[in-house]
Amino acid sequence: MIRFHLAIAGLALCLALSACRRGGDDSLLELSGTLEMTEHEVGMPVPGRLAQLLVDEGDAVKRGQLLASLDRFEQARRDYERQVALLARGGGNQQAVEQAELAMEDQRLVAPVDGVVLTKVHETGEVVSSNSPVLVIGDRSKLWVRIYVPEGYVNRLSLGQEARLRFDGLKREFKGKVTFISPAAEFTPRNVQTPEERVTQTFAVKVTLDEIEPYLRPGVAADVALPLRAEGAP
Repeated sequence: MIRFHLAIAGLALCLALSACRRGGDDSLLELSGTLEMTEHEVGMPVPGRLAQLLVDEGDAVKRGQLLASLDRFEQARRDYERQVALLARGGGNQQAVEQAELAMEDQRLVAPVDGVVLTKVHETGEVVSSNSPVLVIGDRSKLWVRIYVPEGYVNRLSLGQEARLRFDGLKREFKGKVTFISPAAEFTPRNVQTPEERVTQTFAVKVTLDEIEPYLRPGVAADVALPLRAEGAP
């Protein structure tokens, strides 16, 4: 078993230079990383003052759920209802209804995906500009751990291969698959100063979880175990 440890702080990663073999077994590679998910910055299409912010950080949200509204939302809603009523009485037209509906929709913010609120950028009562982020939503449909594999081992991995993952604070083991292997190497740390430090050249690898655990949050530390092909095997 070969064990490497990666200390991750933000986007800066540092590869521990010590490797450990147990009983001569080099068929398993263990690495540490942190959980990541796709993040969506969501904002209002028009500027205005936030009249309502209906969620807090950590809240689970469903796609289409109302998250926030601007101070002109109620007026826009009444305008829309009036146009609908006029059309029903034969005194309006469909174009006016559609325009009023669009104006109403511009005054509210809905969740683009099922996910979790990661960050509140603004609070109720604050003025926001058009398309500036109000909330950051994490997409829970795909969770992955990014690890950095030393160049001596990356050729013994393959896309689609299975992996086992454990997360801090959770006793159970999770299954995942290798879904990305970077074609380009990088130095970890990146500020290489001497030829000797080039031994720390690594490849970014993404391991995606097979299942979704609602308690998992971005940034949680993870240990990933990857079986290695025999050296020289196709």
